[in-house]
Amino acid sequence: MIYNIKQTKTFQFIPLFRNGTPRRPCTNTKLGIKDIPGPKIFPVIGSLYKYWPIIGDYNADTLDKNAWLNWRRYGGLVREYPIVNLLHIYEPELMEIIFRQNDRYPARRSHIAMLHYRLGKPKVYNSGGLLSTNGPEWWRLRSAFQKNFSGPQNAKKYVKITDKVVTEFMQWIKDNNRTSVSDFLPYLNRLNLEVIGAVAFNERFNSFSAPEQSTHSRTSKIIAAAFGSNSGIMKLDKGVLWKLFKTPLYRKLAKSQEYLEKVSMDILLEKLNFYEIPKPEVDSSLLDHCVQQDGLDMKDIVGMMVDILMAGVDTTSYTTSFALYHVARNPDCQEKLFKEATTLLPNENSDISSSVLTKAVYLKSCVKESLRLNPVSIGVGRVLQNDVDLKGYTIPAGTVVVTQNMVASRLPQYVKNPLSYKPERWLRGSPHYEELHPFLSLPFGFGPRSCIAKHLAEQNMCITLLRLIRAYKIDWLGGELGVKTLLINKPDKPISLKFTPRLEL
Repeated sequence: MIYNIKQTKTFQFIPLFRNGTPRRPCTNTKLGIKDIPGPKIFPVIGSLYKYWPIIGDYNADTLDKNAWLNWRRYGGLVREYPIVNLLHIYEPELMEIIFRQNDRYPARRSHIAMLHYRLGKPKVYNSGGLLSTNGPEWWRLRSAFQKNFSGPQNAKKYVKITDKVVTEFMQWIKDNNRTSVSDFLPYLNRLNLEVIGAVAFNERFNSFSAPEQSTHSRTSKIIAAAFGSNSGIMKLDKGVLWKLFKTPLYRKLAKSQEYLEKVSMDILLEKLNFYEIPKPEVDSSLLDHCVQQDGLDMKDIVGMMVDILMAGVDTTSYTTSFALYHVARNPDCQEKLFKEATTLLPNENSDISSSVLTKAVYLKSCVKESLRLNPVSIGVGRVLQNDVDLKGYTIPAGTVVVTQNMVASRLPQYVKNPLSYKPERWLRGSPHYEELHPFLSLPFGFGPRSCIAKHLAEQNMCITLLRLIRAYKIDWLGGELGVKTLLINKPDKPISLKFTPRLEL
């Protein structure tokens, strides 16, 4: 076997036959998943040893680097066996085959410990919630909640309240002279919690008030509990000891969930008396809609509220951090974005409306390009419901598939100059426009199992970026930013930024 080596900032090794053609299985032979290349598998432990300290060369906190290693060693299909059959897919054409299966109830193997925890509390939860549940019960919840969460039109209803919160945040930055920030991420955590509270629960946490800045405040405890819930999910999914006894990581998950439950129940019980008289549509929060909806009870709603607090704070904060990093490191892109911002917002106090966001085409391309390079997670997981044929291999039902979109989106065979931040590649009519494969970049997943609040998340990112770029020139003060893969991709270094006020035109 020889290797075709291409270098950008990272070597990429593409397995080839000696004649230079891609290595493929013989079509005359029926091959199964065991024939797919991958790390050596041993009895009982499978390939888990790859993640063990000292002897293993994989790290559960850097799944992106593990994925690069697999790609370089084994190619576009890679098999592992950490407890279950696991198949990594790097080719967008094969990703499309997986997502086009039209399963009635798309399933995934994730949040297993959280599912165990919630099913052990039947007085609080009916199920594991949207994140961990599969089958008909998942669809019951998804079909009920998505009426108010999914779709760009639903998100547009919350532009005004989101912009109000972001505008308050901008004023706080000015009042406190935060022109040079060693780590902007904690501020983004508070901002996004405030947005979530206003949009989802009609609740103001007052995250930037002096009392709430305390480490013992409700705001600080919610942010810590969201992180405590998310940070151990991947390791618990790969482990088994927590099923035998409560490991420290499982106890951390349980303690975090308990606090989010308490906050959710307090908010819900406090507001229940107000739901006797329907509120006007324009003022309705997501919680208002859910309480008035048939087919959902209190336990379903509490589970939904906990999921929102878990998924909404960290996810949007991390993705916004990466977007600020890329824009700050690319001054030409930032200047184009500033010009668009001044056109859409003639002065800093101009309102942001849904029509303004519709016209913000360069802003949206900046967000898309950031999500290509730094998506919410390394890829998308699915559990196959039926046997699937991929490149001559028969992949059996029950196999856990992970589409490695983050790595694929950084490969030169799919993207020109893939490690460059170039928003123009998303702009039709631009000389730099690229017709990228539609299944290459899937930052929020695909199909009915995609992120239920993806339009809200993108909208929150756009409003935050638009306000910041309109008011400040932003410079990056740190080194190259990588990721720590704690279920969702977290920046591996502080978000160190300098804000220079723009002169009002």
